Amino acid sequence: MQATEHRETAAAAPATEIWGPEFEFSSHEAFVSYLDSAEGQQLLREEGLTQAEIAAVYAGDDVAANGFLDKLKKKALKKAFKALPDSWEKKLTDWAKKGKGYFKEKWNSLPGWVKKALTLGGAISVKTAIEWLIDIIL
Repeated sequence: MQATEHRETAAAAPATEIWGPEFEFSSHEAFVSYLDSAEGQQLLREEGLTQAEIAAVYAGDDVAANGFLDKLKKKALKKAFKALPDSWEKKLTDWAKKGKGYFKEKWNSLPGWVKKALTLGGAISVKTAIEWLIDIIL
């Protein structure tokens, strides 16, 4: 029984080591931190949100239930993508054209600063970033 459990654990370990815990999870606190940055403040101004809406976003209130928070995060991701140097935009575009599986395989070859920019500092998961980037690019 222990040998079976060990094999199952060993088989599952590489995925965690390759992607890390941030692949699946994101942090509301990281998004709040992003919103406090100059880029985040500019995004909030561009969206023309009321003080009540901004407070709801910061609190994580029911805005997530109606997709408002995801919409805001996706706009932030698009801005982050467009802010990358042209060479990185081209590389990511080429990856997106080859599909989500290819993009996932190539993710770890990105420099840390690109990964951080594309996950908004951990505010969105790698999985979400890849899916949304492909939507944005294509």
